[in-house]
Amino acid sequence: MRKLKVGAYLEFTPVEKGYSPSAIMEDLESLGVSDLFLLTKDTKSWAYYPTEKMNARFGSEDFYGKLVREAKDRGIRVHAWFCLFQESLTDPSPVVKENPDIVVVNKYGKSAWEEPVWSYVDPKYSTLWICPSSKEYRKFLMELMEEVLTRYEVDGIHYDYVRYPEAIEGRYYCYCKRCLSKFKEEYGYELPSKDVIVLRYYVQILVENVTESVRELSELVHSYGGKTSAYVFTDYPTAIEAIYQDWVRFSRYLDFLLPTLYEVSPSFAERLIRNAVELTRKPIMPAVYANKVVRRAREGSRRWSTIRGVEYILRLVESVKRGGGEGIALFHYATLRGLTKYGLSEEDLEKLKHLSNL
Repeated sequence: MRKLKVGAYLEFTPVEKGYSPSAIMEDLESLGVSDLFLLTKDTKSWAYYPTEKMNARFGSEDFYGKLVREAKDRGIRVHAWFCLFQESLTDPSPVVKENPDIVVVNKYGKSAWEEPVWSYVDPKYSTLWICPSSKEYRKFLMELMEEVLTRYEVDGIHYDYVRYPEAIEGRYYCYCKRCLSKFKEEYGYELPSKDVIVLRYYVQILVENVTESVRELSELVHSYGGKTSAYVFTDYPTAIEAIYQDWVRFSRYLDFLLPTLYEVSPSFAERLIRNAVELTRKPIMPAVYANKVVRRAREGSRRWSTIRGVEYILRLVESVKRGGGEGIALFHYATLRGLTKYGLSEEDLEKLKHLSNL
């Protein structure tokens, strides 16, 4: 009988609340976790290991190294989790300050400095998004990854936000000089245009920018013997239209993929996983919500589920197995432990301790 892989995402809320690295890893081990996705660079310009290349969350204190060692002592694989193209609006990394034109530009010609991404939804969501076309930023990411790969015994690098931001209220991205210039060079067209075919050609440019980033980063990671993986949008080809993320295309540069199954009904999840397996021919280990939040799901719909908690997770496990998936990755540990809102109960956690044997 094939053993199910169990992964877990780990950010640093438990550490900040006083949980020791050994206690965290003992707990993850008891849940049968085989793969840990450890936050390394977040969306707010923080690195979680000591570095001089960007803001280090804990200064010279190396909680990151302690977590990696504790995980490896227990036979848990560690994937360094990088949030690729998001930065803090108020205090971005040095590379962004030195190259302010590497941020995305919306269809109205406003850069993310002038109109931060998602600021129209709510100012508290405002963020600075870097265009994947930026060679300077890719070089910066590669330097961080190389630092982690050479300093710590990680098994690979995990890509998050490997895409463009969603188009919200018509502010599509990206129309920076690099993207427009590439479009002119490759197709001979200029924007704006009302020709729907011309606009579809432009989508191809943005898709290529994301795919090329994955190729470049993965070549580095593989040169160090590391594995590459990515957290990707659930449905295909919706991901192309929504965020220019052609994960089927760039899966050739990855060792495995983690499509999201947030709020998806178990019956629809099986179809999504089978589709991902057939399209990529790569191991699929979807990310599953480990909380009780209901955000987009609608009662009575076939493709959503408003069921949450351990019952939902266990049903998704069965769907993933039937769809040909290799396991699931719980998002995330702090929620599992009730350290954030809508967490699971101790009783729920007991039921999850045998996931890998289901």
